[in-house]
Amino acid sequence: MKKTLLLTTALIGNLLILGSVQAQTTITGELKMAYKSVEGFATGSKTNSGFTSERQINFANKGKLNNGLDYVAGFSLEQDGNEDGGSASDRKAIDGTEGNYFNIISGNTTITLGMDHILNGDYAIVPRVGAPMNEEIGVIGGTTVVRTDSRAGLQYSQSLGDNNEFMGLGVVQKIPQIGGTLAVNFVPRVDDAAQTADTAVPVTAVGKSAYSVFFVGDLGVKGLQVALERAQNEKNGANLTDPKVTAFGASYTMGDFSFGAERQKFIDGTKAETETTEFGLTYKINNNASAGIGRIVTEGKTSTGAAKTSDEEIQYLQIGYNLGGFATQLSYIDAENVGYTAANDAQAFVAKIIAKF
Repeated sequence: MKKTLLLTTALIGNLLILGSVQAQTTITGELKMAYKSVEGFATGSKTNSGFTSERQINFANKGKLNNGLDYVAGFSLEQDGNEDGGSASDRKAIDGTEGNYFNIISGNTTITLGMDHILNGDYAIVPRVGAPMNEEIGVIGGTTVVRTDSRAGLQYSQSLGDNNEFMGLGVVQKIPQIGGTLAVNFVPRVDDAAQTADTAVPVTAVGKSAYSVFFVGDLGVKGLQVALERAQNEKNGANLTDPKVTAFGASYTMGDFSFGAERQKFIDGTKAETETTEFGLTYKINNNASAGIGRIVTEGKTSTGAAKTSDEEIQYLQIGYNLGGFATQLSYIDAENVGYTAANDAQAFVAKIIAKF
């Protein structure tokens, strides 16, 4: 048996070497550090402040297959500040579920197998100078799990209801005739993050299948960008309905100004609804500096269809400056009625530095 395995490994190795003569490998990365100060709304709560960090390295290999088709294969390794490789069972040195993929490309068509890679609802159609607000201020007031029925804390999330972070098979089709790209993704099991070792057999899980359809393009109009999304997870035994998200948005750039809006509706497994509308405006001050403002309003309904008494509202101001080797960003975020609860207000200040290489 060992001889067979060794022979098989050798053959595979030789095949890869012979087939990668025209291949090119690239390594890129990103490092983010920020100082955040978030004033909470709980009675007697203190202002939370301190440094945060995130680092990511990306590997990609591209070339031609023996049959003449193009290919790209790659993965990313991400490490946040709380992933230090310590002994705590909930910590890990590196998150290996970032952007794993195999792509086979024929003209305008790409077949992809992977996770956290295909076009999805995390696409930033609303112009901003920085990251989405849920990333900037975190899960204040509790933890919201966007694919299940846990609805505590901040209700807004740019990627609400998406299933792209699980292993799936997809098709990405460029459509030059209308100036857009269509991505269709199928996930066999929404709790499969491909974390089983290659010598093991995956355990039985409760996750059901899911799909997503996403379109983005300019429709042949210079300066315009539109995005449309539909994603749905098949309900499991604990759900009353299939969790699903529908979203649409557009942005337009005219000179130094860019403005846009997006509307997103998510129905979770309990039939509770979350509907978010975001408006954003950015201004290019010069080649290195930009400023942006925005407003997000999230309305909610209970599982019985009753409207929440308060809407969650977020206002933000962001300023960014490119220093060449790295970029800096300042943000002020004001969040009101977090979790649809009146007077649950919070303010956050974020100073961030970003380097890409």
